[in-house]
Amino acid sequence: MSGRYAPSPSGPLHLGNLRTALLAWLQARLTNQPLILRMEDLDLPRVKPGSSEQILKDLRWLGLEWDEGPDIGGPSAPYEQSARNPQYQQAFQQLLDNDLVYPCYCSRRDIQQAASAPHTHEHGPIYPGTCRDPTKRAAIKQRHPDKIAAWRYRVPTRTIEFEDCIIGHISQSLDREVGDFVIKRADGLFAYQLAVVVDDGMMGITDVVRGADLLDSTARQIELFETLGYPVPSFWHVPLMLDDTGVRLSKRDGADSLEMWQQQGKSAEMVIGHLAFTVGLIDEERAISTLELVQGLTLDLLRDKLINRL
Repeated sequence: MSGRYAPSPSGPLHLGNLRTALLAWLQARLTNQPLILRMEDLDLPRVKPGSSEQILKDLRWLGLEWDEGPDIGGPSAPYEQSARNPQYQQAFQQLLDNDLVYPCYCSRRDIQQAASAPHTHEHGPIYPGTCRDPTKRAAIKQRHPDKIAAWRYRVPTRTIEFEDCIIGHISQSLDREVGDFVIKRADGLFAYQLAVVVDDGMMGITDVVRGADLLDSTARQIELFETLGYPVPSFWHVPLMLDDTGVRLSKRDGADSLEMWQQQGKSAEMVIGHLAFTVGLIDEERAISTLELVQGLTLDLLRDKLINRL
């Protein structure tokens, strides 16, 4: 049994990232299981130099210690996605050998213009499956002779159902609501959906605590967990932290970083108190250590407080 926190080193963690880290840490400590810290630095062009080191420093300053990770190692090393390409390639080959993936030469315009693709999800039009058909695939390739193929997972006609520990019952049709999705990009990088499943599966992750913005990815990941032979973890999709206008915090928009709070003279205990108060873990905003906070909670109480914040 293990929990994990898997930040992307694309810049300093903002308060929303740190609150998710706190909740992942609390869930792991309340269940007496190790917490694994993993850097999701797969997309190297988005990685900011020094961000990984700053993330480690920030988490440790707040008292959010981990049991395995990039700096201390562990049995599931390496803990940086950028160093795990052989593991992803092995999983990809397994899917390829079982005819569960196929090359796709469609451009974004091809997908948007497809008459059979009127439906969309939050990431854009649902792929209509054009390149599933070898004849259509050859025609698309002829139209784009210099285009390097991406690889798509061949989704079955299936509805995935699961119980999220916070949100409750979730149901999503893979073929009608998701469509065949990319697991290896045209630039050669393995996609997040495959990488995160391989990492969680190989690292023995049993509880995934992450932001509710990733809920839409979960059905795809459950399908891959089962196809690759890994146990499916429990999912805790926790509420996102919003700004004063009701918009979720983001690195891109310059959301408050921990450094900003430190420059204002805030202690680690004051930051933890603020994060805990925003999800109702304490009744008033006050300084509190991670140790004091976890001693005043149970797993059921943590879950109930998060459910009440939906």
